[in-house]
Amino acid sequence: MLLDIKYNNKYNKLIKENIYFFNKEENNYSFNKEKINNIISSFNIEDFWNFQLGSVKSNSILTPWYITGMSDGEGSFQTTIQDIKGKGETGYKTFLEFKITQKNHSVGILHEIKKFFGYGRINVDNNKTSTMKFIVTNINDLMNKVIPHFDKYSLKTSKHLNCLDFKKAVIIMNEKKHYSIEGIKSLKEIKSKMKKSRLFQDKFNYCWSKDIIVNQGWVQGFIDGEGSFQCEINFSNKIKLYPLINFSLQIKQSNHDVAVLYAIKEFFNSGYLKPKYEIKNMTSALNAVRNTTALWIRNSEAIYNFFDLYLLYTIKRLDYLDWKRLIYLKKVNAHLSNEGLYLMKKIKSSMNDKRIK
Repeated sequence: MLLDIKYNNKYNKLIKENIYFFNKEENNYSFNKEKINNIISSFNIEDFWNFQLGSVKSNSILTPWYITGMSDGEGSFQTTIQDIKGKGETGYKTFLEFKITQKNHSVGILHEIKKFFGYGRINVDNNKTSTMKFIVTNINDLMNKVIPHFDKYSLKTSKHLNCLDFKKAVIIMNEKKHYSIEGIKSLKEIKSKMKKSRLFQDKFNYCWSKDIIVNQGWVQGFIDGEGSFQCEINFSNKIKLYPLINFSLQIKQSNHDVAVLYAIKEFFNSGYLKPKYEIKNMTSALNAVRNTTALWIRNSEAIYNFFDLYLLYTIKRLDYLDWKRLIYLKKVNAHLSNEGLYLMKKIKSSMNDKRIK
């Protein structure tokens, strides 16, 4: 006999709706298949697949904070110093590059970003990973447009430190100082502290040195770059017939930027960080089980109340729409029938990294 659920609130609702009942012949609890099949057939399957939650207008204008949020997730500030074997005045050639990357399937957002800035170009970033990039290399554009944007709409992650160093490099090249040996030395010094060369401690301490306050536009852009809509389908160890369905929004970051995840958690007033450790303790962050931390937000209502208003523009929009379809299916108890559960698994199997391989 399966677990007696007469006094278990989780299952009492199913009993009242005549979905779950005690089968005396088999001496266990069973599902009312006819009731469930009626539920499944009660909604228009064509409308179910075609429904939209808001629409992305072709002339939509990205906000400055969306750009910063997307840059915090997918942006990069690159300084390149190339040895040209003694040629030229210094023997070196220098390049500066600001870029935002996306997979080929979401290249549309890069065109929107280019439209926002009014300059730059879109190139292949990496053929092996099917990645495209919006790129700005012109010193005048970097000096007069890119840098002023991030001065006004500052990055929230430790990439802000790279942006500050990048700004120093832009100023050096804008003033033509890179044509001197001293200028090259300054650029090398700047480059030596950027990106992966920057100490974990410096990134961690910077993020916790200030109160990180995120707003709607930044969250919209950051999650469009870094977020993942998840649906977990498991079965109870006690009641094998009852699938347990959990929905969440997941966002991952390196442990040195865990303060940003904490700020997003505060923004939604929901969620938890995994793995658990003393997030404000640098030693704990360094010695955590994994070098990345995930924020899990399971408050579905808070999530779709936000993203129905602040739309996603990358392929994550399709994941979000499927995620809401799964929530709907659970609400009508579709997961309690083989047909409904199969449909949910089918939807889940085409989300996130499984959508386009």
